Amino acid sequence: MFTRILRKVPCASASRTTCSMLVMALSLTTLPQAASAAGDYPYDATADTVFDIIRDSDPSTFLCLAYEGRTIRQMWDKRLDDESDLEVFHFTAHFSDMPAIDIILNPEFETPEAARREAQKYTRRLGQVPLVFRHGIRQFGIHAGDRGFHAGTGKVFVYAQMAERRIAENHLEESLLHEGVHATLDAEYRLAPEWIAAQQSDGRFLTRYAARRPDREDLAETALFAYSLLRHPGRIPPADSAVIARTTPARIAVIERILQRPLDIPPPTPPPEGCE
Repeated sequence: MFTRILRKVPCASASRTTCSMLVMALSLTTLPQAASAAGDYPYDATADTVFDIIRDSDPSTFLCLAYEGRTIRQMWDKRLDDESDLEVFHFTAHFSDMPAIDIILNPEFETPEAARREAQKYTRRLGQVPLVFRHGIRQFGIHAGDRGFHAGTGKVFVYAQMAERRIAENHLEESLLHEGVHATLDAEYRLAPEWIAAQQSDGRFLTRYAARRPDREDLAETALFAYSLLRHPGRIPPADSAVIARTTPARIAVIERILQRPLDIPPPTPPPEGCE
């Protein structure tokens, strides 16, 4: 049984680091029988996992937050299932490793002070997300409410009450990584032949959510687990590491290549005077 599993690890297409990581994880335990049944998934969704993959003590590249005043911006809102022009509270979040991100908040936050307090819940955590998953974010929108986060190319939208729940579960950073993948990598990779081939080679999905929407969610769902296995293997229990390695070896190899590629991005935006 163990020998058959090892032959499925794509060492020919993975780096030596990836291959050794996958073999090590698999050697710790075998895949639980329940997770190997056809149509079953190891996890429901990354949003529901209990793994603390990005920790409060991890460094952040966030520098400061500058208030730019009120301005008109379009904001998509799941509560309305529509996009509208709003006179938002506009901030710029400055980082040491990438251009500033526009932070826009729904007028329902009422005052610049309240809007700043809400924005500060996300800025340091954004700077903890690996740059490869974050550098494509250009606009980060914040609403009140308790809806799920969502993102498209260059944009992320979050909801304050849902964020509070994720903070209480120590899982907001992981959710930001997921949305950052949508904003940064989806356009290039989610339908790329390399990713589709890896999906077909693996033949299974890590989460039920990814399986329901393989063309839209599988990359973002897999990236979080793969990143942890490749860069912070001690942050997922050995049994779960083995499940992840066994289920998506080809996609883990693709994620490693994404992690290793050089990034061609503009230099950081100099913070303005008074940025805090």
